[in-house]
Amino acid sequence: MIEPKKPLKKKDQISFDKQEAIRLQAEFDEEERLAREKDEANVTLTEEWDDIQAKDDIQNGMIFRLRMG
Repeated sequence: MIEPKKPLKKKDQISFDKQEAIRLQAEFDEEERLAREKDEANVTLTEEWDDIQAKDDIQNGMIFRLRMG
């Protein structure tokens, strides 16, 4: 927490506290946004990997059938 250098009057302290609360909320919101983006990127990467694996499985199945056929 940031503390002022000298004691503030009650009205100024309330204003200071509100500004600090707004700053902290903005910081929290940014951290939440970054975490959400990271989660979305992980989901996308997992889906892409699953697609690659599925295509690879199909190709390997075709090769196996050609060899056995």
